[in-house]
Amino acid sequence: MSGIESPLVIHVATIGITAYNALLAQGKYLCDHGLRVGFVFSPSSEAELLRRMGFPVKEIYISRKISPFCDLKAIMMLWKYFAACRPGIVHTHTSKAGVVGRVAARLAGVPKVIHTVHGFPFHRGMPVWRYQFFLQIEKSVARITDFMFSQSLQDIADADSLGIKPRAGSLTYIGNGVDLNEFSPGRVAPEGKMAVKEKLGINEGGSVVTLIGRVNREKGHADLVDALWLLRELPWKGLFVGPDEGYLGRVRKKIESYGLQDRFKIFGVRQDIPDLLAVTDIYVLPSYREGLPRSLIEAQAMGIPCVATAVRGSAEVVEDGVTGLIVPPGNPVAMAEALGRLLNDPSLRLAMGQAGRRRAIAHFDETTVCRRVLALYRQAIDWGKDEVEIVPGAGSGR
Repeated sequence: MSGIESPLVIHVATIGITAYNALLAQGKYLCDHGLRVGFVFSPSSEAELLRRMGFPVKEIYISRKISPFCDLKAIMMLWKYFAACRPGIVHTHTSKAGVVGRVAARLAGVPKVIHTVHGFPFHRGMPVWRYQFFLQIEKSVARITDFMFSQSLQDIADADSLGIKPRAGSLTYIGNGVDLNEFSPGRVAPEGKMAVKEKLGINEGGSVVTLIGRVNREKGHADLVDALWLLRELPWKGLFVGPDEGYLGRVRKKIESYGLQDRFKIFGVRQDIPDLLAVTDIYVLPSYREGLPRSLIEAQAMGIPCVATAVRGSAEVVEDGVTGLIVPPGNPVAMAEALGRLLNDPSLRLAMGQAGRRRAIAHFDETTVCRRVLALYRQAIDWGKDEVEIVPGAGSGR
């Protein structure tokens, strides 16, 4: 292949934190194996971080909400950018970027358009009209997509049953994973944990219960506050980490109404997630919908027992009764019962945490995901030697 420029892959995400936290490892791996990689997302601090690593980044505002004017503008700007840099692959991520990015890529004549499903925007419990609206959009853009990847086996099953089909015919499972060296129980020494706790102001107050994620209704922060209030007689400290999406004010009011201000610490976006998890005793993800949640994988890799809701994706990561406990979504009482079991039983926490680490090693190594993606790219653009056998459902733990 001497003298032939390697193909350019452009990853498109709605926000920078997705590119930095979820796609950086893929970007590095693909570059190490001969591809050129760039990113497009809304203006954010992550752009400069990625540029310092040598990745080209184009900042184009992509509204998270449905906005015909903003969406059309984003499509036009993406179309112009793709036409100028002529990528071999445009690979979109998350629902909104997946729509505008795929439309723009097709208009620009990009050879291969790929989308990774990080959880569909429709879910049980939402109004029927809203469910159908999002479903029809997903079915429509799937028809202009060459390949669709999924982190979740349940999303593949849902797509097949609902008629969401790319040109390749069906979704391909790639899974999800983390750096098992970075997210490791031994990463922070005991004395280091004390320093982290002091820095965070949680050196006193009992077991640390952590939720990391965007602060919105669907992540279930309010449900966790309700559950912890039911356990107010037990020693615990709540830790919320993640960007506010207009919902944090309601969460704070609920905390204040219960008089629990001294028992919660709330932070925005942080880059020291492994350190925060190192001082966490129980990880909770009370979501109403998920893809295949990276935060649960990170927690299990760190040897932390998890409490999660019975929604697609989360139930694929947490093995109920083995690595954690699964409860119904929107049920603070059931969540409190699960948390109470773990708060009152250190030996159970230890056993589930150790089982979670073993499960992460067996099924959620990000290197395996990167190898699958590279092999699929090579098949898509007929480039290089396909060294990896793709096995549907491999690494699913099922």
